[in-house]
Amino acid sequence: MGILSEKVDQIIAVVVIFNTKIEESETLISLSGSLAQTSDSMDLVVYDNSLHPVWESGSVFTMEFFRIHYFHDPSNPGVSKAYNFAARYAQQLKKRWILLLDQDTSFPIDTISTYVSALKNHPTIKLFAPVLKLSDDRILSPSRYFFKRGFALKKITPGLHSLKRISPLNSGMLIELDTFIISGGYNEKIKLDFSDFQFIERFKKNSDQFCIINVISLHEFSDEETNTVKLNERFFFYCDGAKNSEKSSFCDRLIYFMVVLLRATNLVYRTKDIIFYKTFIHHYLRQL
Repeated sequence: MGILSEKVDQIIAVVVIFNTKIEESETLISLSGSLAQTSDSMDLVVYDNSLHPVWESGSVFTMEFFRIHYFHDPSNPGVSKAYNFAARYAQQLKKRWILLLDQDTSFPIDTISTYVSALKNHPTIKLFAPVLKLSDDRILSPSRYFFKRGFALKKITPGLHSLKRISPLNSGMLIELDTFIISGGYNEKIKLDFSDFQFIERFKKNSDQFCIINVISLHEFSDEETNTVKLNERFFFYCDGAKNSEKSSFCDRLIYFMVVLLRATNLVYRTKDIIFYKTFIHHYLRQL
């Protein structure tokens, strides 16, 4: 029996993987080490978007300090559907909290104990998140959310913050399950880009304060891709996310238009290739 078992047992984590072995995911390797420090185990939904399954979908088994609940979805619907599925599944297991993960974040050894301490110290808070940093020490999350874009912060202090000012990204968000459900969960039309910002816009209507825990996680994110084909594939998802984001006014529609056009322009300037304007026209502008 672990020293934090009661609180940890209220949590279910969910990780979305794609063409990655579970045992090679940096996220799960680092969190397994954190659980080992407390001798606790945690329920984990593995939502596999790969073409071929590793195990039978719906199977449950133990791996290291996780009780794996494996589900396979070859349609590759993205993170939003996976997170919503995990939330409904968590309700069946009578969980109270859901921990959102990706496959490429490294967490420090004291992560689990820090989450639990934060839950005890802030019993009325419904959302907790770590600080995500890049390898060059830049803060990736939380960010200042303005005009439907995230702008990097130079510094952030652990503690309570307003979701009206800054917004966390998906990886590492620990969310009270009831508030997740009441808020409407994730917009399943959005596969990746804008999914977290859209969720926070929904969530803060019910709870506009959150807690940054004293955990610094390293996120494997590279902005140095030079292959135009790969960059355009990524921009396609960006257009898709913006196109399917909820818009409550003409102002919202105009802002999204400008944000996507700006991204296209930056990519054209960076690569000297107008293919991004073509993608903008055909996959965003003509779909409005």
